[in-house]
Amino acid sequence: MTHSQPAMLRAHLTSWGLGALALGTAVLLSACTMLPLPLSAPAGTSKPPASSEAPPRNKETATAAWEVALDPIGQPVVADGVALVYTRGTEGVEAHALSVATGKELWKQPVHPGYDAPGNPLKPALTRTASGKSAAIFLQAAAAPADFDTDVVWWTSPVAFDLGTGKELYRGRPELVSTRPFACDDLFDMCFIAFDDSAQSVEHWVDLESGDESGGADINDLTGVFQPVGKELYAVEKDGVEKLARVSYGEVKWQVEVEKVFGKGASTDLGWHFTYSEKLDLYVGSVGINPTGVDPEKFPENSLSVNLRDSTKTVGFRASSGRVLWTADASTLQCSKTMSAGDTKMGNGTALPIRCEYVDGYIEFPAGKYRGARSKVVGYDPLTGEASWESKPVYVYSWDEYGLIPSASHGEFLIAGTFWDSNLVDTRTGKPRGAGFDDGFICWKNATYTVPPNGPYKDRPGGEIGAGTQTAFPCLKGGSATLAFTYGALTDVTTTDQDMAVISLEGKVAGYKLLKEFV
Repeated sequence: MTHSQPAMLRAHLTSWGLGALALGTAVLLSACTMLPLPLSAPAGTSKPPASSEAPPRNKETATAAWEVALDPIGQPVVADGVALVYTRGTEGVEAHALSVATGKELWKQPVHPGYDAPGNPLKPALTRTASGKSAAIFLQAAAAPADFDTDVVWWTSPVAFDLGTGKELYRGRPELVSTRPFACDDLFDMCFIAFDDSAQSVEHWVDLESGDESGGADINDLTGVFQPVGKELYAVEKDGVEKLARVSYGEVKWQVEVEKVFGKGASTDLGWHFTYSEKLDLYVGSVGINPTGVDPEKFPENSLSVNLRDSTKTVGFRASSGRVLWTADASTLQCSKTMSAGDTKMGNGTALPIRCEYVDGYIEFPAGKYRGARSKVVGYDPLTGEASWESKPVYVYSWDEYGLIPSASHGEFLIAGTFWDSNLVDTRTGKPRGAGFDDGFICWKNATYTVPPNGPYKDRPGGEIGAGTQTAFPCLKGGSATLAFTYGALTDVTTTDQDMAVISLEGKVAGYKLLKEFV
C-alpha cells in the first residue's frame, strides 16, 4: 500500500466513524437527562383512558443464587445456559463466559473495542452457527502486516468462540475492521465491515462451521463508507454525502440522504438511535443535528451556544420504501434506549413508545453545560408521531450532576420525574401506575471503560473513556436505591435463561433463581 492510501484511510476515519465528537458527545449526553414526570395530555388531544391497575408484583426480597466478583461494563447476553459479560480487566476489556446455573467461569478472552470506540456503546454480541450452536463474536488486537506502511495502530482480527466451551471457531486475518462483528441478517454466522485498499467499506460474511469467508457486492452491494445503524439499516458516506440505506439479504432496497430525512446538519456522526417494527413496516429514528455550520471538531475551541431544540429530530419512515411519514422536531429516542419495545406498539403490545423533547434551552461550548434547558417526555403513536400524552417540562442540568434514572421494562412503564419527585408511569396513558414504595424495580447506571492507547493512530495519546452499557441497582419507584431486588423486579429484565435472571451490578455479576410463578 502506498503512502497516499493510509492518508486516505485517515481522512475517512477522522471524518466518519471515530465515535464521540464534541457535539456528538453533548447531544448524546444531553439526551440522557432525567425523564420528566408525565402529568397531562397535550393540547388538542383527547383525554387518555384511565389507567387500569397494574398487575400485582411479587414484593418478596430476592436472594442471589450466586455472585461473581467482576468489574462489568454492562449487562450480559444469555443463551444456552451461558451468560457472556464484558468487564474491565488488568489489560483492558475482557469477555467472561459464566454458567447461568452456578456462576462458574467457563472461559475468558481479551476484547478490543475497535473503531466503534469510544462513542458507540461496547456490548457483547452472540450469533449461531448453521447447526444451531451459540457463538460469541468480537474483535481482538492484531499486528499490522510487516509490509504495510501506515500509522494506523488499531488493527484487529474478528474472532468467534463456542459460547459453551470457549473453543475457537474462527480467527480472521488482521484487518482495519471498522464495525464490530454482528450476526448476519440478525440470524446466524458472523458478519463484519472492514476497509479495503482504497479506503472503502466491504462487508464480510464468515461461515462459522466451514470457516469460509466471502465479501463484497454479493453480501452487501453498497459502495462508499458504511456502517449498520439498525436492523437492515445502514448509514453510508460517499462523495461527502451521507445517506440511509435499507439492505435486505445483500440487496439495496433504497437509499435517501440523511439531511433530506432529518434536516440540514443532520449526521449519524452526532449520535443515532433507530427502532424497527416489522409489523408496522416502520423505522423510527433520531439523529443529532449540528445547526451551527462549524466543524464539530472545532467546538472545544470556540465559544458557541447551541439551541437544544435545533440539535436533534425524530422521524418515522417506511421500512419498505424510506418514505417519511412524520417528523418530531427537538426530540430524541436516546432517553428510551434501556426500554424494550416488546410490549409497545412497535412490538406486540399496546403500550406507546416514548421520546424526549426539548422545550427550550442551550448547550454552551466549550464548557458543554446546559443553560435554561427544559425537556419533557412524550408517549406517541408510532405511525403518525402524534403525542397521546406528554409531561410537564422539567429543567435539564449537566448530565454529570443529574442523569436519567432508567428502569428495566418491556416498554409498558417507566420511572420518570426528578430525583425529588419521581413515579412509576404507565406508558399507555401517561398516568402514574399503582405501585407503592414497597415495590421494587431495577434501575441502571451508565458504565464506562478505558479505550486502548495510541489509537487508532500512533500520535493519539489514548486514555479516552469509552461507553459500555449499564450496570444495575435495586431501586424504588422514585428511583432511589434500595437494599435488594424483589422477585417482581426480576421479571422486567431480558437477560433471563433457564429459570435464572443474570444481572451485572457494580463490582459483580449475579444470578437469581426465579420463582415458579414467573417461569
